[in-house]
Amino acid sequence: MDNQRKKIIGIDIGGTFIKFALLDTDGTIEKKWMIPTDISEKGKHIPAALCASIRAEIANDQLADVLGIGIGVPGPISPDGTTVVRAVNLDWEQVPLKEIIQQELGIGVALLNDANAAALGEMWKGAAQGKENLLFVTLGTGVGGGIVLNGEVLNGCHSAGGEIGHIPVRSAKNRLCGCGGRNCLETFASATGLVLTMREKLKNAEEPWAEMTPQDIFKAVKDKNPYAQATLEEFTDILGQALAGIMNTIDVEEVIIGGGLSEAGDDLLEPLKKKMETYVFPQIKHHFSVKKAQLGNKAGIYGAVYAYLGSHESVNV
Repeated sequence: MDNQRKKIIGIDIGGTFIKFALLDTDGTIEKKWMIPTDISEKGKHIPAALCASIRAEIANDQLADVLGIGIGVPGPISPDGTTVVRAVNLDWEQVPLKEIIQQELGIGVALLNDANAAALGEMWKGAAQGKENLLFVTLGTGVGGGIVLNGEVLNGCHSAGGEIGHIPVRSAKNRLCGCGGRNCLETFASATGLVLTMREKLKNAEEPWAEMTPQDIFKAVKDKNPYAQATLEEFTDILGQALAGIMNTIDVEEVIIGGGLSEAGDDLLEPLKKKMETYVFPQIKHHFSVKKAQLGNKAGIYGAVYAYLGSHESVNV
């Protein structure tokens, strides 16, 4: 089989849109498109919509050249890689997506969690190229993560590997997490948590406050606003402790930060790195890097394709 002539389809299923791309085995995108995500009736129409869109966009003779399909999904995947255990944004539970797509299109499928897909994407074509051991962190509305060891994603026995947003934080505060827990990391170290902390500090000081964005807070830090400075200090301290704890456990060489908050760049990454250096094991100190993710919303597509190619030993790194 001449893999240079073969293609892979990468799919990133989101709560609002489903993104597709047709790539060659070197990772060159030849075509990309998207469709709205139909979450009606517990998302039961999504698999059929995926297949219909692929057939509509790729001619039958081209489809015969497709080696496989990699799919990133916003939720845990069963350890055997066949079933979406749960995807809250899609209203899915126990959906055998791999089998459904394979039967409909007659093409092999690799299924993985979207944060894990993004981690692999950054390793293959993004900020962590040339590395095989990394911690990928997404800081957005929540906190997500992916752990790659020796070039392979850590999924875990219960499909919960990399769920770093739910590391418990010791705090006198009482913040309810979407998972039902209290004081999970993402209640402090997400965009939502950052804004909440700033609001609390202003309220406690009886200072006026208005609705604000994370960008407003980072601007206020540059303007030497003491409440914004204290907010960023608390944010990076809590996140730095959590990430240092992970580093002390898995001892990887790079931390890649993605998600909306990563757009703050060095204004976030530099104080975060300093905090991590404070908490990591001495042997790790000064021997790891913290970088901004490079691929944006294409990371999941690249990672899903890499997962398929890697599982079939035909990846060109």
